[in-house]
Amino acid sequence: MNAAALQGRYELVFVQIDLALRQLYPSAQVRLLIFSAGAWRTWSNHDQLGATACNVTPVEMQHQSTPSEFSPGHLFVPISQGAIGAIVEQPGAQLTPTDDLEILRHYAAMALQTCECKRMALQASDEMLALQQVSELILKTHDLDEILLHITHEAKRLLAADICGILLRNGDEIVMRRCVGNQSPKTASLRMSPGQGLAGLVLAQGTASSVDDYISSSTISRDFFYLAEAEAVRSALAAPLLGQEKTIGVLEVWRRHSSTFTDLDKYRLEALANLASIAIENAELYAEQHQMVEHLAVVNKTLSHSYDTVNGISTLTQSLIQVLLEGGGLSDIASCANRFLTADIFIIDFDGNLLAHAGQGQVDLPLLASLHAIVSGVDIQTHFCNCTLGEMRWRAQRIAVGKETVAWVFGQIGARQEDMTALAIGQLAIIGALHRLEQRAAVRARSETIDAIIWDLLQSNDATRAAAIDRAVEMRLDLSGPMRLFIAELTPVGQGHTEPLASDLRRQVVDTIGELREQGVITVTLRGQFMAVLLRDEELDSLERLAVRLANRLKQRLSGRIVTIGGSGLCLSASRLHVAYREAQIALDVARQLQRGGAILYDRAGVLGMLLGLRHEADMQRFLMMNLGGLLNQDEKIREQLIQTLRVFFDVNCSHEAAAHRLGVHRKTIANRINKISELTGLDFSTHDDRLVADLLLYVQQMLSGPNSLQNSE
Repeated sequence: MNAAALQGRYELVFVQIDLALRQLYPSAQVRLLIFSAGAWRTWSNHDQLGATACNVTPVEMQHQSTPSEFSPGHLFVPISQGAIGAIVEQPGAQLTPTDDLEILRHYAAMALQTCECKRMALQASDEMLALQQVSELILKTHDLDEILLHITHEAKRLLAADICGILLRNGDEIVMRRCVGNQSPKTASLRMSPGQGLAGLVLAQGTASSVDDYISSSTISRDFFYLAEAEAVRSALAAPLLGQEKTIGVLEVWRRHSSTFTDLDKYRLEALANLASIAIENAELYAEQHQMVEHLAVVNKTLSHSYDTVNGISTLTQSLIQVLLEGGGLSDIASCANRFLTADIFIIDFDGNLLAHAGQGQVDLPLLASLHAIVSGVDIQTHFCNCTLGEMRWRAQRIAVGKETVAWVFGQIGARQEDMTALAIGQLAIIGALHRLEQRAAVRARSETIDAIIWDLLQSNDATRAAAIDRAVEMRLDLSGPMRLFIAELTPVGQGHTEPLASDLRRQVVDTIGELREQGVITVTLRGQFMAVLLRDEELDSLERLAVRLANRLKQRLSGRIVTIGGSGLCLSASRLHVAYREAQIALDVARQLQRGGAILYDRAGVLGMLLGLRHEADMQRFLMMNLGGLLNQDEKIREQLIQTLRVFFDVNCSHEAAAHRLGVHRKTIANRINKISELTGLDFSTHDDRLVADLLLYVQQMLSGPNSLQNSE
């Protein structure tokens, strides 16, 4: 027991006391007790002092100074009055104190006093050693985080605390900078203002303060009671970190059991707080002194790395642009990037189709499918991502034109640094987008050129039309006949209609026509609200159905528009497209007159088309030749005979007998001549419309062949 006391080993002293009592009372049970938290508690080992309450021992025994039997078979032995004792139990026996027990009790008390003195000496030595170590650490290192971490651990250890934290000033608040022993993550991010909690109270007063029971204390605010309950803390002690002009922080310790912090505890925490203040100010001075040197070193290293990266990327970019300027395709661009990165390059479209590959060996189709599967699930806002397949790491980046993703480029992260690979793949994506833009620009330029050619053929004078035909040959635009021309008017409805981009409108129109007819369309051009569709000729009924379906489909697709289509007659060559344009315009006028949106072909325009078309002599001549051309091309004798018969036939109200009587021929002769005219003109004289057209044609023919006729404008 003496040796244990000299070493300050409480647990060994307790064991020796226990053994001595068992020797004095061999048949009895012995329990060592410690008075804590208002009750006698059984000692089991040095880590669990007073862990279990001993309900057998009355609380009043804390005032007992001599051994006594408080109940049959129960002897209480005070060792340190009011603090440490023992109970000897032997049911059915009478236990009486002996001289040996008294000697043991006094000897044990002296041993505990010696142990306490030794403990205090060791603790003082430990405290001095801890302060010395912190001081040496402050002198040897300028790493503030390391110093603060060491201080928190030492404070927690020296003050037998469960949690320790350092809070530093940040503006008007203090913020937890370093914390050990906490269970809740909220403790590590604690922020408080002056007056809030114990640390806030110390910050406001500038002096150390403590609470014995955190939850029931009335000296501190209740702002952080919820956190105290989460951490199960009961008592706390805090000391200010005093700077040259103001309090720069607070050092605080917490215990998870009720306790009272002594003046010695306060002194220890203040000593550590002062060292923390010195460390903080020294660190700030050191940081200010060496900040520029460190910054320059970092900048120099960064610049060196950046120079190497930029130089490499610049070389790659120049090579990629050169490939693009020389007309190289995606395969050439991918090969250029492959030579720079010495890694596999894949370019795939949105559907997973391989557009280009550069690397060693054949294309690994399962790998290609896996890469596409990865980017298929990527959010539309994500422009790049890294992925790993097996042992291979890949960098993927979108090739985007505007908001449209046209492809993905993949580069294997290999010999080059990851940031170099990322930049290289980024440049490759940009060049790929430029390549796609170049392709689209070429297509758009060709479309615009074709548009200009077609509208020159439709609307310009003879010289411009001749030049347009030459340009069509250069563009390899096949305008050989026979052809038909559709003119569609796309009229917006209402004032709130928003006009789409011409490219969007063209795409919708082209898609619609493609749905109805995959072949036979020569070109589609737009100008303002008008669309011209040039297509190969076919059976008239089929063309009429196509025009009606196209008008209906466009009305469905282009919401908010009235769609009207006029189709021309047969056009045999590009030089006659201006004639087809006038015919399509006449048919368009007829469609406007007949209904609010629809489709009419010039061949089916009827009397209304004829009337709308007879605006000058050229139109009359064309209309006359289109309907009576077969008749007018006959020999003069036959032509005059047939025309005379037709005039007489109409003069007598289409009576075969009256016409035969007036001309002095047989009735069958009149019928044969009328049938002959019907074969030559295609007119059916059994219908009112065709008879009306023929009657008007006779007047037009008579007017054009008379002495006062206009000069032919053709």
